[in-house]
Amino acid sequence: MKWMLVVIVMNAPVKTDLVFGSLAECLSAEAQMRQEWAEHYGQAKKAGAAAETLGLLSSQMTKGTCIPAK
Repeated sequence: MKWMLVVIVMNAPVKTDLVFGSLAECLSAEAQMRQEWAEHYGQAKKAGAAAETLGLLSSQMTKGTCIPAK
């Protein structure tokens, strides 16, 4: 079965058209996406970004889920 990564943006699902051969691959891609956001947030915090900027970055962090692809 093929699996598609769907990203949640502003509480709405957004189809990415990224299709993976297994659920494990899809979940790994979702975890990598979240890790990239976390690293970006960490770099901004380390660079001394203002609380307002960090709040904005935090609010823009996405989540994702994997659904069976058609």
